[in-house]
Amino acid sequence: MVDQSKPQTSDPYLYDLDQAPPPHLALLYGLQWAFIMFPALIIASTLGVNALGLTGAAEIRFLQLTLLTSGFFTAVQTLWGHRYPLLEGPSTALVLSFLLLAPYGPEAIQGGMIIGALLVILAVASRQIERMTRFFTPNVVGVVLMLIALGLLPPLLSFLTEMEGSGSHGDYRIFMISLGLILFMATLSYRLRGFWKSVSLLLGMVAGSLVFLFMGRLEVGKLADPGWVSFISPWISSRPRIFWPSVVAFASAYLAVIVNSLGSLQGIAKVTEAVGVESSIRRGILINGLAGIACGLVGVVGTVSYSTSPGVVLVLRVASRYAVTYCGAILVLAAFLPKLAVLLAIVPKPVVGAALCVALGAQIGVGISTVTARTPTSRDYFVVGIPLLLGTAVGFLPQALSEQLPGPLQALLANSLIVGISLVLLLEHVLLREKRN
Repeated sequence: MVDQSKPQTSDPYLYDLDQAPPPHLALLYGLQWAFIMFPALIIASTLGVNALGLTGAAEIRFLQLTLLTSGFFTAVQTLWGHRYPLLEGPSTALVLSFLLLAPYGPEAIQGGMIIGALLVILAVASRQIERMTRFFTPNVVGVVLMLIALGLLPPLLSFLTEMEGSGSHGDYRIFMISLGLILFMATLSYRLRGFWKSVSLLLGMVAGSLVFLFMGRLEVGKLADPGWVSFISPWISSRPRIFWPSVVAFASAYLAVIVNSLGSLQGIAKVTEAVGVESSIRRGILINGLAGIACGLVGVVGTVSYSTSPGVVLVLRVASRYAVTYCGAILVLAAFLPKLAVLLAIVPKPVVGAALCVALGAQIGVGISTVTARTPTSRDYFVVGIPLLLGTAVGFLPQALSEQLPGPLQALLANSLIVGISLVLLLEHVLLREKRN
C-alpha cells in the first residue's frame, strides 16, 4: 500500500481534513477555490455550447447546469463521497467524447453518458476498483502527482501568455506579468503565516487583478450587464436514446474517468495524511457514476475529481474538506445569480494561471519526495522518467494527429494523465517488475 504520511514541512496545516473552519473563514476559503475552479467550467461549457450550436437561452442554460452540477457534486463528494478537499468538474475525457458525438445530437450524447456512468457504478458494486488500488505504489503515486502538473502545461501556457487559438503567439508583456505574479504568490505562501498564508493565493489574485485593472484590461463593466436572478428552464430538454457508437465512446471515456479519479484520490491522500483510502475511493467513484447519470439526463458533461487540488492544499496549508464544500455552494449559487457568476469570471486568465502554477509547482515537489522516499535504483529512473516524458509530450501533440485516432481511442491516447498512468503501471508491474522474496 501507499505510504500515506504527510509531506515533511515546517508548517502544519491550519485546518486538517475533518476540521471545519469558522463559517466566515470557510466562505473566504471557498471563494478562493471558486476563483481557481471557474475558468475550467467556463472553458468546458463553451466547448459544449459551440459543439451543439447552442445560442441565446439554450447557451445560458448549458452554463447554468454546468455550474450547478459541478457545485452540487463538489459539495456531495466532500460531505458524503470521498470526503477529501477535491473539486469536481467536467472531465476532459468526457468533453472529448462530447465533441466527437455532437453531430449525432444531444440525445445520443445523453444516452451514451448515462450507460457509461452505469458501467462505473457496476465496477464499484463488483469491487473491481479495490483491485486497481493495489497497483498504486510510491512510484506510481509520485508519477501521478508530477504528471498532473506537467500534463497541464499546454493550457497553463495559454493562460500565462493569453494565447487564444492556434494562430495566436501570445503577448510577452503578459507573460512577464504572469511570471512576476508567480514569484509574488510563491513568496507570500512561504513568508506569511497562519490565516494570511491560508489566503495567499487569493491575495495574489486580487493584486494581479488590480494590475490588469490599471492596464485597462479588467472587464469590470460586465458586472452591470446581467440581472440578479436567473432560473433554469427546462431541466431536461431532450430524451436520451441508445446510439451504440456513443455507448462505446463514453464507456472508454469513463475508463479514463476512473483512472483519473484514482490518481486524484491517491494524490490528495498523500498530502492530507488520510486513512481508509480504499473506502474513500469506492465512495468517490460511485458518486462520479451518479453524477454522470444526472449530467446525462440534463445534457451537460459529466464530472470527475480534479487533480489540481493537492497543490492548492499544499500552498494554502488548509486541508479542510469543508472549505471545498463552501466552494461547491458558491458555484451552485452562481448558477442562479448571474452577477456572482460574472464576478468569478472577470479574474484575468493570466492571474488564474499564475495561481495554478504556484500550486502545481508545490505538487511536483511532493511527487519528487514520494518517489525518493527510498533510494532510487536504475530501474526507478526508467519507471518514473519514461511515463513523465511521454505523458507530458502527449499534451503537445498537434490536434490534427490526435484526430487520426478512432473515436474511443482519442479519449484515452490524447489524455496526458491516462497515457502516463498506463505507462508507469506497465513498467512498474509488468515490464520492469521487481523480483520479490
